[in-house]
Parts: sequence; C-alpha cells; structure tokens
Amino acid sequence: MKQKLLLFIGLTIIISGCFVSTYNSTWDIEWDEAAITRKTTFLANIEQTESKNRPNVILIMADDLGKYEVSAYGAVDIQTPNIDAIGANGIRFNDAYVTAPICAPSRAAILTGRYQQRFGFETQPMEFYPTNRLEYAAGKRSDLGDWRVVAEPDFPSPWMVERQGVPPSEINMAELFQSSGYSTGIIGKWHLGHGKEHIPNARGFDYQYGFYGAFSLYTPAQNTEGYVNFIQDDLSSRHQWNMKRNENAAIRENDKVVKESDYLTFAMTKKAKEFISQKKDSSFFLYLSYNAPHVPFQAPQSYFDQFSHIKDKNRRVYLAMIKALDDAVGDLMSHLEQNDLLENTIIYFISDNGGASYTGATNNGPLKGGKITHFEGGLNVPFMMQWKGKINGGEVYEYPVSSMDIFTTSLNACSIPVPEDRTIDGRDLLEYIRANNENQPHPILYWRTDHIKAIRYKHWKLILSSRDGWIHMYNLKTDKSEKIDVRSLLQDEKEELLRFFNEWNEDLPQEYLWPRIMDRRFILGDETYYFPA
Repeated sequence: MKQKLLLFIGLTIIISGCFVSTYNSTWDIEWDEAAITRKTTFLANIEQTESKNRPNVILIMADDLGKYEVSAYGAVDIQTPNIDAIGANGIRFNDAYVTAPICAPSRAAILTGRYQQRFGFETQPMEFYPTNRLEYAAGKRSDLGDWRVVAEPDFPSPWMVERQGVPPSEINMAELFQSSGYSTGIIGKWHLGHGKEHIPNARGFDYQYGFYGAFSLYTPAQNTEGYVNFIQDDLSSRHQWNMKRNENAAIRENDKVVKESDYLTFAMTKKAKEFISQKKDSSFFLYLSYNAPHVPFQAPQSYFDQFSHIKDKNRRVYLAMIKALDDAVGDLMSHLEQNDLLENTIIYFISDNGGASYTGATNNGPLKGGKITHFEGGLNVPFMMQWKGKINGGEVYEYPVSSMDIFTTSLNACSIPVPEDRTIDGRDLLEYIRANNENQPHPILYWRTDHIKAIRYKHWKLILSSRDGWIHMYNLKTDKSEKIDVRSLLQDEKEELLRFFNEWNEDLPQEYLWPRIMDRRFILGDETYYFPA
C-alpha cells in the first residue's frame, strides 16, 4: 500500500511538473519613460511648415525578393521593367545591404534609421509561446524538418507578447513626417508589433491598410477560383496556410478588420493610388509595404500562364507573383505621372531581405545562402531610388549602402530635423551621390542576431557563430559568392575585423527584449549551419 501511495505521489508530481508555466518575468518589457518624454517634446517642437512645396516620399518595399529576381541585376527567368525603371530614371545601388536577413528586424532599422540592436529588436516578434512545459516538450520532440527548438522553456507572459515591437521611445520616419505636417500612410505588411501601442495608427501613420503580422493569404481563401497555389512541405509554410486571414493575418483598415476580395498585391496598389489622389495637393509620406513574393505562394492564373516554359510549379508560381508585383509598381508609377507628381516625389524600391532559398523557388544568383542566413544571399538586396530633376537617370552606385540610409536621406531632403539625442546610423545618400568621390557612406557594416555575428570592413567580411564555434572570412571584392575562406591566411586582418566588431558590440545593449524559439538548418556546400530565426 505504501509503495502504491509513493508511486501515485511520484506520478502526480511528474504530471504536475509537465503543466508548470513557462512564464519568466525576466522577459517583462519596461519602456524608458524619460526617453518617451524626450521624444514627445522633440516631435511637438518640429515646425509644421507649408508642406505642398516639399517633396513627397514613397517607400516601396518587397518581401523576400532576391536581388537576382530583378532583371536590372541580371535575373534569368523574368523581366521586371517597371521595377528596373526606378533605377533607370534615378540610381541603382549595386551593393546594398539590410541590417538583418529576416523581415521584422530589418524593417525596424529601416523606419528608425538605427541598428535595431540599439533598442533590443534583434529577432522576430513572436505571436505566441508554449505556455507550459508539456507544450514545450511536445513541440521540441515533434518532426520540425529543418527547424530546431533551441530556447529553454522560459518565455514571456501573453500580456508581455503584446509589448513586443519597436519601443515607444524610438522615433520612426512616419512620426517625424506626421509631426512636420505631412500626410502619412502605410499600405501592406507592418510586422513591427500588434499591441495597441505598436499598431501603425499609434506610430505616426494617419492611414493604415494591410495586416499586422508576417504574412497573409493573397486571396480571401486558399482555393479561390482563378488563382494557382503552391504549398511547400515546410513547418513555417504550413503554419501560414493554416492561419489564413485570421488574427494578425487579418486585413485591416485603420485597425478595423475588413474583407478584401481582390488579389492582395493589386488591392494594396489600389489603396496606394487612392491615398495619393486624396493627398496630392499636400505633401505625403507613403510606406507601400508589399508582402510579395513572401509565402504563401499564390498567383493569378493569368500570370501563372505567362511562365509555361518553367516546369517547376513552385518556381513558376513564385515568378508569377513577382511579375504581378512588377505590374503593380508600374501601375503606381503611371498614376503618379498622370497626377504630375513624378517631379516632386522621392521613390525608393528595396527588399527587406534576400530571397528565401529554403522555399526551393528562389534564385539568389551567385550569392551564398538566402533569407535567415547572414551570408550575402540573405543581406545583399535590390535597392533603387528615383527623384526626377534631382538625381540623374541611369546612375549606378557601387559602394556599400544600407537600408537605414532611407531614413536620413528622406528627412534631409524634406527639411525635417533628425533627432540628436540618439545615435542615427543612416547616412544621407544624396551627399555621397553628389560628391562623386571615393568617400563611402559605410566603410564598416555590422550584423548581430543572437549567436551569429558579422562585419564588413572595406571588401573584407567576417562571419561567425559564437555558440557553434565556426568562423569564416571572405574577400568580397574577388569572392562575392563567399566560397574561399581566407581567415587562416590573413590573421592580422581577421583580428582587426574582430576588434572593430567588439568595439561596436560593446556600445550596444547585450540583451534583446524577447526570446526566440528556433534555429533553421542550412546545408551550404559541405557545411551545415544553424541560423537564428
């Protein structure tokens, strides 16, 4: 009887332990109230000058669009004449970088002009975590394919998940434009927080249309007539298809869920044209954040039919999505021309990171790796800028630039003050373009995502995993494909790069605001890598 009682007690303890909460108060997010006060004061003191004579700014962002899927950079299977035209009518940056090889951290840096590590936005915001150790154990033992659970079962509470995003103490482009008298709009993907303090209407945007999370269906339902789907056999892809247009994948207009029957790329373009028509008599800032060609892969049948020579259905749907995106960009540009707005509008086109090679659809050309990796395929992106009458058409800029430069370039062009109480990492690209000399906006660029660190100094690039113990060094001038590891031959240069990185790293917060859960495996050549997602 005593043995049975002890067994019962033991089983009770084990079972109870499985349901112990994973909540850890370490991840409670506290905002810097003093910094928020300084920000509020700064924005309130920006002079609202007559805006109609100042240039408009349109930031067009693609999602997971690889550099070598744009014909201006040498795409093989597709022509993108409308995207190309932005560079042809302005300037094409041939060596442009984002600050992270994945969506949200990259976007956080673009809108703030700062390395996202400066404010703890190092990895993707999470929409949910395992709530108890049984859920955690079940997930860790599941067949996750190329994904691997690496986090310990210590996670934020659900109410702290609502606080994940760009902290309110940060100042983004929209808040600066809005405070200076511009009309501001975001159309498309947000992915910078879904709590009430983080949604676009609370962060400087007068108008919002799109979704708050990382993805949404392009059509109202998976099997919408007239469209072709391709579903990858992958954990993340299956999750996105299962989510459909629910929760943060729902389509919203000024925070109200709305129904959208049109193909989302075209719906976003229509909303952008409406916004421009309404605001054309006063200056505006429009962030047109397409989700194409991010998964889930859906394309109109008419576009799919244009690529009948492509036998791989996965790639064929993907290319059809890019072609639809290119036509949407052309539609937008025609609308600007019809409204006599091209002369006074700064237009950027950029992708938030490299192509998602793990989908099996992307061609990242000579670049190694892709999205999530810190090799060139994940970080080196298409980037073009047009400003008729201010930038000579057909210019090509060969020195490294950063997506953060959009922030400073835009503010200076529009006579809006740049905050001086914080480090701004973006540079004014127009200064370097006009100088036409060998001075570079970014002699050094840095990356840090959890255990992965990387630095580019001049033409040298160093990348390492502090957890897994590997390190590579490349000469990007002669080896953009990152095939030849030269670290053993150039010890002095390697030590110099490590010193530069450590100096930068010491100036940053060493903790990020929320934990991630998984790494993704990449097999590149003979090497296997795990990169944080």
